[in-house]
Amino acid sequence: MLKLISILSCCIALLSSPKLIADEVLKLGMSVALSGPAKDIGQQLKQGAQLYFEYANGLPDRSHPKVSLMVLDDGYEPARTVVNTRYLIDQHKVMALFGNMGTPTAHAIQAILTHHQLPFLVPFTGADFLRFNTPYPVFNWRASYLDEANEQVRYLVDEQGHKAIALLIQADEFGLTLEKSFRQALTARGLKPKVTARFRRNSADINKALKVIMRNEVTAVAMIGTYQPLSLFIDKAMHRGFKGTFTGVSFTSSTALFAQLTSKPALMISEVVPDPSKCQAQLCALFRSLIHKQHLATSPQIFEGFLNAAIFISALDYCPRPVTRACLANAMQQVLEKDPAIRTIFGLSDTENKPRVYRSYFQ
Repeated sequence: MLKLISILSCCIALLSSPKLIADEVLKLGMSVALSGPAKDIGQQLKQGAQLYFEYANGLPDRSHPKVSLMVLDDGYEPARTVVNTRYLIDQHKVMALFGNMGTPTAHAIQAILTHHQLPFLVPFTGADFLRFNTPYPVFNWRASYLDEANEQVRYLVDEQGHKAIALLIQADEFGLTLEKSFRQALTARGLKPKVTARFRRNSADINKALKVIMRNEVTAVAMIGTYQPLSLFIDKAMHRGFKGTFTGVSFTSSTALFAQLTSKPALMISEVVPDPSKCQAQLCALFRSLIHKQHLATSPQIFEGFLNAAIFISALDYCPRPVTRACLANAMQQVLEKDPAIRTIFGLSDTENKPRVYRSYFQ
């Protein structure tokens, strides 16, 4: 009996030893646009996540397994996301999908995620279908698209006094989700869009939408799309004499959009993270230090990717060893609810677990 206890004690000690933890590697998969007209978004999300994972993997006294992040390019096209997801599951044997980009791309892989019960962690989307009664494990911390729509309508209607508001919408699940959110936010104020115009995903052909909106004498345009078509739309509208206000959601990438503009519009972008250059939390200081060392530019998307990875690493403290799929989503929720380093960034009070919406203005 004493011999059996001794053997069990030895096994337990081995399982919890730093050597075994050091040897364990958690494989995550990520499918984002690394090419095409939305590539800046995917590249920034990738950079931010890798920045923190490399930092965490290199800690000399780390108590968590190393993380390996395989990032594949889907060009922001759902069909390619399906192919990437199958590869990551079948060939790379990933434990979870992490930081995927987009609403239509997420919608396309729901059946695969359900079949494999694969955790879908920190997707770069605010779509409602990933927030309620999902048939596979999901963890979101970013504000919903309804939250962002409410913030933009608050700005346009309550603060700026606009009533003749157009919607410029990417014609897919992303656009439909936000169209519904904007209509809900406007209806709450007794308003509705004066006109709705659409354009095709991954296309810069916005001329038809521009004509529709310009002939309806609107004073503001709420835009749903990526930075390339939206920058063209804004510049062309300004060239035609439009003097109203523009807004866009966090997915647009304010950094990329602002960089491409040749005009000087009145433009507000809703964001889901605070300004990383001004945030005073310790993780913000670490982010700025690592960004400086890597000679990377600061952006909300890089910061979001960085925070995603930080939350994941912290979540490992809430999982028994060896870490399993079943633990991950709930453990990340525990971090959001309990970890002071994360909660401080979002300024969450003791009773708050939902990060707020921020703003960026073109200047």
